[in-house]
This record gives sequence, C-alpha cells and structure tokens, in this order.
Amino acid sequence: MIKGLKYCFLLFASFLFFKSYLAAHELPPGFAAIQVADGLDPVSMALAPDGRIFFTEKNGRVRIVENGQVLLDPFIEIDVDNFNERGLSGIAIDPDFPNSPYVYLYYTVSNAEHNRLSRFRAEGNFALPGSEEVLLEFDSLGGPNHNAGALTFANDGTLFIAVGDGRKEQESQSLQSLFGKILRIHKDGSIPSDNPFFNQTSGKYRSIWSLGHRNPFAMFYEKSSDRLFTTDVGNYRAEELNEVFKGMNYGWPALEGNNQDQSIPPNYVSPLFAYDHNFGCAAVGITSYQPNTFSFPNEYWDKLFFSDYCNGKIMLFDPLTQEVTDFASDINRPLNLLVAPDGSLYYMARAGFGDGSTEDNTTSNNGSLWRIFYTGNDAPFIAVQPKSTLVSTGENAKFEMAVSGALPLSFKWRINGVETSSADQATYIFENASLVDSASMIQCIVTNAEGADTSDIAILHVTSNQRPTVEISAPSEDWIYKGGDTLFFSGHSFDPETGQIPNDQLTWKLDFHHDTHTHPALGPLSGVSEGYFIIPQSGEVSDNVWYRLNLSGTDALGLQATTQRLIFPEKSNITVKTYPPGLPVVADDFNSNTPYIVKSVVGVFHDFDVPVTAVTSDSVYIFKQWNTGATNPQILYEALEEDVELIAEYEAVQALADGQGLTATYFNDALKDFTFQEPFIFRRIDPQVEFNWGLGTPDENYLGEDYFLVRWEGFIKPVFSDTFNFHLITNDGSRLWIDEKSIINAWFGQGTTEYSGEIFLEKDRYYPIKLEFFEAIGEARIELFWSSPNLGKSIVPAAQLFPALAVTNDLKITAFPNPVITELTVKIESPRLQNLTVSVFTADGKVQFSKLLEIPEGQSITTIPFVDLANGFYFVKFANENFSKIIEVIQSK
Repeated sequence: MIKGLKYCFLLFASFLFFKSYLAAHELPPGFAAIQVADGLDPVSMALAPDGRIFFTEKNGRVRIVENGQVLLDPFIEIDVDNFNERGLSGIAIDPDFPNSPYVYLYYTVSNAEHNRLSRFRAEGNFALPGSEEVLLEFDSLGGPNHNAGALTFANDGTLFIAVGDGRKEQESQSLQSLFGKILRIHKDGSIPSDNPFFNQTSGKYRSIWSLGHRNPFAMFYEKSSDRLFTTDVGNYRAEELNEVFKGMNYGWPALEGNNQDQSIPPNYVSPLFAYDHNFGCAAVGITSYQPNTFSFPNEYWDKLFFSDYCNGKIMLFDPLTQEVTDFASDINRPLNLLVAPDGSLYYMARAGFGDGSTEDNTTSNNGSLWRIFYTGNDAPFIAVQPKSTLVSTGENAKFEMAVSGALPLSFKWRINGVETSSADQATYIFENASLVDSASMIQCIVTNAEGADTSDIAILHVTSNQRPTVEISAPSEDWIYKGGDTLFFSGHSFDPETGQIPNDQLTWKLDFHHDTHTHPALGPLSGVSEGYFIIPQSGEVSDNVWYRLNLSGTDALGLQATTQRLIFPEKSNITVKTYPPGLPVVADDFNSNTPYIVKSVVGVFHDFDVPVTAVTSDSVYIFKQWNTGATNPQILYEALEEDVELIAEYEAVQALADGQGLTATYFNDALKDFTFQEPFIFRRIDPQVEFNWGLGTPDENYLGEDYFLVRWEGFIKPVFSDTFNFHLITNDGSRLWIDEKSIINAWFGQGTTEYSGEIFLEKDRYYPIKLEFFEAIGEARIELFWSSPNLGKSIVPAAQLFPALAVTNDLKITAFPNPVITELTVKIESPRLQNLTVSVFTADGKVQFSKLLEIPEGQSITTIPFVDLANGFYFVKFANENFSKIIEVIQSK
C-alpha cells in the first residue's frame, strides 16, 4: 500500500445527495418498480391497519412510510447489540391498531447476550417515551447469528414469534429451550393454554408452537386461510419454505430439506418447498398475494412470493403445482416482502457485499426500500428521479436516473425545455456550469416502442462562491494502527467567503475497507471538530483492510467539500504448526492443514482450533498443549508485533492398522436409472474415498464422463471406541451403510453438498461398510470423512479400511471345511509364483495367526491350524499388494 500521500478531492453536491441503486430490475412485462427510500440498514416490515408501513433498521431504528414517503424522523430508536446478525430484527403492529396502539419489536439486548420481545405505545408517528413493556426474555445465545425474529399476528389476535437456533442447534429439538422454535403468545405476553406443549412444559417454554427450525428469517400469516408460512435459512444442504402446523417438528438439526430416508423425529413435517444451493443460498422473505385491492394479473392471486438473499431474485411459488418461476431479478440482496392494500409489492434490498462476513452482516448503509406495481404495459418507467444539485462556477453537475421498460430505451435530456444532444443515456453531465446556468430546469424524456415517461424537473443551482476547504489535523498521514488502538481524529473547514465553518456544519465518516468492499465504521457524525474511535480487535480477520476517514464541511449556501485520510494497519505473520506436521487446523473458520500462515493486523484476535485426536499415515496422536502453554485445542490468539510460530504439540498413542482400502466396483449406468446392472466395468482397490473428478472420469479407458456408478465395499476398523460422525461430500447421489445400518441416504441428483450421520463404533472391531455413488451429468465428486469428539474431521484413511472382495483374477481360493474343527484346508490356484500373507483374527480384531506363504504357479494346498482356538466366529484374510480377500469361518469342536 502507498502511505504518506494526502488524498484530497472535492465531492460535488450532486454526488453527495444522490446515493441509490441505479439499476432497473428485471420484471415481467407490464410491471415497474420505484425506489421509496435509500441509505438504509433494513431488516423487516409490518403493515399498520391505516396503511402506514413500519420498517426496522438493524441498528435500532424504526422508520415509517406514509403516503409513499419515508418520514425523516424515526418512530423510535432503541439501544441494541448490533453485532453480526444481532440487532433489531422483527416488527409487528397490533391488529386492533390504533385502538390498541402497540408496536411489537424483537431485538438483541445490548450487553446481555439474549433477545427480547417488547411492545411500545404509539402516539401518531412516534413511540411514547418510556412506554416499553417487556413481554418475553429469550434464552442466552450461543453465537452471533441464526437470530431469526420474525413476528406476525393471527386471526385470533395471538402473536407468532420465529426464533432461530442461536448457534445451539441441538436445542431446536428440546422443549426446555426457545431456540429453533415458532412461539405463540397473547398480545399481553401471556401464554394461551391451547398451545400444544402447554401441559408438558412450564414457564415461558409453554409458548412453543412448533420445533425443529434452524433460522426462520421471515414469517407470513395468510388471514384468508388461517395458514402460517415461514422461510428457513439452511446449512449446507437446502433452503426451505414451510407451512407451520401446531405441535409439529420440522427436523433440524437431523434433517435439512426433503427427507431422504433419514431417521426422522416424531410429528415431522416435510418442507412445502426446498431447494439446494445451486439455486440460491438463503430463503429470507415470504408473503402471498391477497391484497384488498387486486392490481396484479389474475395468475398471481394466492401465490407465494419468496426471496433469496444470494441469487438476487424474488420468486413465485404455486402451492398447487409446486412450480417456481422468477418474478424479479437483479436485486441487490433482497430481504423481506410485503403486499400493501393497494396491491403493490414492497421489498427491501440490503445491498452491500453480501459475503456473510461479520462486518457485512453487522451493518449496511446501502440498503433500500422499493415498490413494485402493475402498469399493464412495458412502457418506460422512471424508478429513481434525477435530483436537484448545487455546484460552483466552472464545475460539472451530474444528473442520473434508474429506468425500467422494454429495450431499447431512448433518453432525451432537456435544459429549460430545449433538447440537448449530448446524452442518450440515463446519466447526463452538465459541464462547466456558469452563473447564467443557475436555475436551469433539467428534465429527461425516456421512450421505447411501448410509450414514454417524463422525469421530474431537477434544478441546477450555480453560485460564484467557492467550495470550502477541509483539513484533517489528526491522525497524521503516517499513523499506523493496531487492533485495540484508539483513533483520535480532529479537523476543521474554512469558507473562502465567510471564514471558519462552525462545527455544526462538519460531518465525519469512517469507513472500514475490506478487499474490494466497504463497511461503515463510524458516522455520519456531525457537530464536532474532534472525536475518537476504538479500533476493534475482533470481527474481520483479513489483513487486506484499512480505514478511510472522511471530513466534510458545508457552507451557508450548501456547497460542500470533503477530504479524506487513508489509515493503514501494522501487520505480522502467525505460522500455525503441529507436531507432527500436516494435521488439520481450523483457522478463523477456514479449514486447512499445517503449516498454515495467517497474515494479520497486529492486535487482532484469531481463532485456531486443532483436533483433540489426529490420524496420520501411521499413527493416532493425542493433543497435549500449545507452545504457549495453553492446554485447550481451541485458542483465541492475539497477533503480536513480531512474527510468531504457534505450535500444537501431539503425542503418538497408537499405531494404525494395516488396511489397504476398499474394494471399488465401477459400473456403466447404461439405463440412466441409477441402478447397478451387471456386468461391472472394472474392479480395483481404492485406498480411500477422496475423489473430485470434476467434469472428468474415473478411468477414461472404460467409463464416460457422465452416467456411471461406483460401489465401495469392505470393512472399517475404528481407532478407538467413540461415536463417529461420517461425512459425505457428494455431487451427485450417494448413500452409506456401516454395520448394515443406513447412515446417509442422498440418492438423488444435486450440486456439491455435504451430509453427515453418526454411529457408535468399538475400538479394533471390523465393521462392514458399503458406500454407493452415482454420477448423472456435470461434475462428479465423492469424499468420505469421519470425525468424533476425539477425532478431527479427516478423510477415512486406507490403514483403517479393508477390502471385501478379490480385485484380480490372479488367485482362486477355496477353503474347507467350514465349520472347521482342527485345521482349515486352503486350495489356491495361481497363474504365477507370488507371496501371500494369511491372517486369522477374531471379530474384535485380535490376530490369532499370521503367516507369509510362497505360492507356486499352478495349484497348491496349505493348512491353517485352528486346534488351539476357542469356538466362535473368525475372519481369515488373504492379501498381497495385488490381492485381498476375507472369508468368515466358524470354529466348532
């Protein structure tokens, strides 16, 4: 980065006063959109019976839209914990409003680690000071996200509350927790006695209406049918639209998306609609089209609108046909939806980078509120009007619009009614303005084959006054920050005509830059010439960050100038190592292997987590301690000024087994029906299941890139007794059995998705394992991991996997008698001279006999003694580098 340079520029008033999402959304023919407000930090909306729209901003403000305009002063501003997904979330209006003049808010209590539901008394467009009535205090949060918070009233006057799992996912299934639930209470906070679990629970837990939800971000109650709908933001697998029924279970965390023969809880209800992450990433808004005044075409009646935060779309779902169609696209991070009484559809766009990072989730000042309505044709419609602006003589003035309508569009800009030929686009630059140009009326006519629309008139104001000068005194140009430092700032502005500009005309703004995007850190803050900001030590862990401090001064006429100072961090490196090397590490939620280098801002905390137990190619290791002396495998470490090595030390406790992998049988899916049809194409031993073929093939000589199947079979030997989680990363379908129990069943086409299932396994026992996979079209990937409370997530190693079948035709083995009394006779036919290891072991993996045999070409006979073995079941394994076979033998004397 270049430091020590002063960046100073004049920011024209037109640029400062105009900040909006200047892009015309893609809408169906006959629809248009208009921006109602911008510069927001939006979350949710509610409709008052008198037609006003109340909406929440995450930072604690409630705003009102009245007669199509956002009122300048907020209805209320409350103190909230505004970190990550926490903040002011849900809002509902009393259905008997204004006779019962209450506004209900769901928010995260500042410095308290829990959410709260309160109601506030409204007087006109403002909340009555001191009127907060706390109705419900929620359980202590387990993390900063999955907060939910949607609120909606039912026909009977009860209030439904959507609560996320709060990063305590297992509690979604518990009736002694409010997490992962839809709740139902009376307007005064009391709990209806007809709630489904009223007699099974006590206290606030009697409010539970349904369970098994993950993060039901939005909720909608359809009054005409007395039906309740939610969206549920998924994990790795699927997003859901749900119809919520009394006392029912929606599966999380055991289930996500449509059930695929997994173990389901009692009273389980499948999603109304679920979709994978090839389609979107977060279902966040939902409503149905049943307004008082019907203005959309007939086909929209009673359909569900829903939005996805990542694909930038509002979509239409038909509950009868299950058909999903796009309605609006090219939206910058859509959130909540609301159908107004006049039949128009309001939606929020949060905007921002949308990368899911902490700072991105925490705040935005780029959000907007829009209204979609039906015009009946595809003529142009100006969604965002040009704004009046003030410039100094000799400056350029910029006027721009956002327009929807059928292409091509033609733009004719007019100055005082006279058409100018200098612009045929949505932006017009008035160059080198002079005093004689002041009070010029700027207007644009937009036309296409369907019709025309004329913009509002924007006034160009020109003054001979010069723009003020602005100077930042502190921090100095060469100041470098560390996490935890206090940034002291000061400055002033000077008007060439009148002198020093008073403090109440100064505005500070501090932006935090990360990579290519920006997040507000402080401000806008007006009325002071100095202040301070404590630089966080947590949140963003990237080193590609810096701050931009802006100071603006505005003179008496409204001319404004801005200067800025770029403030860069001091950095250092943290090298995370393990002994032995190459073990997995989770560094700030990023999975990697050691050694791993973290480039950091000095003073910032990083989260490092290594497994309690790790498996290498030859041994099992137990974590002992970090070289800092910390004995917990997960630590929070502050980056120091100098480069450091952070070493996790392990102790070898057990050697691995001597497995070779699993027998892999490859099939051509000739019928394209995902069934295994003999004959197979080829068979081999795969040491471990860790394949990402992409658009390729497992073997270009035998299989095509699409439509093939694989079956892996054999035995798995756990390294210790534990409850193991098995994880499959798959694209397309896969299913896993261990000990003849179904662990994972995802036998359907899909993009890359991860599934998991658990089973208890005993140390040193051999358990049968079978894994099946099919590839349809596109990318092919299948990977088998395991993890446990004592084992970090890792690929199941070859050493713990044993083939089930011979994979070559080199050897033919016949063993008799079975049951055996004193010895087992083995007849072997071999095409060549080769060595073969014969081992006898018990069901719990203890070797009873092992011998290396030299097998001649042709037929030979050998015997294996059983005379000293107790009655029972045994396994006999024959193996060399090209061959493996295990047979089961009964000893019966």
